[in-house]
Amino acid sequence: MKITENTILITGGGSGIGRGLAESFHKKGSQVIISSRRQQALDEVTSANLGMKSLLLDINDRDSIRSFSQQVAQDYPGLNVLINNAGISKLEDLKSPPDYLEDAEAIVTTNLLGPIRLTAALLPLLQNQPHSAILTVSSGLAFVPNAATPTYSATKAAIHTRYRYVTSSKAPQPR
Repeated sequence: MKITENTILITGGGSGIGRGLAESFHKKGSQVIISSRRQQALDEVTSANLGMKSLLLDINDRDSIRSFSQQVAQDYPGLNVLINNAGISKLEDLKSPPDYLEDAEAIVTTNLLGPIRLTAALLPLLQNQPHSAILTVSSGLAFVPNAATPTYSATKAAIHTRYRYVTSSKAPQPR
């Protein structure tokens, strides 16, 4: 992937790794669009980086992803890079069910289903570009899980496995 002259969408771009990636690509001359559920975070980043764009996205909401992807296709038809970065992690006490179930479901929806749904929604647009890329942020916890964050670790392992095969010549072929 070339790292300049792209139109890049970064989920979770309002803070942390997402913000760092957004600012780095922006400084290298790419058009960067960040998304987050928090308008205040988006406003802070775009105020500090003139020319960077932002769009609200609730990665947990199927309908939000659908309307978001339509807006991206309309406003940024040259989108050629998707960086799935949005994610959450929470400590879980598996010895006290059902208290952890709500958090576990939110983690799976945000970290795994969200990127799968958004990638599927934006894939037709990305496939129309001469050079496109999809990057999905995983974690070292995909390989060495943390007992205090088992669902987070599991979602990162799933993301690693899923997207590793998308780009691999060893990917299983449909039957």
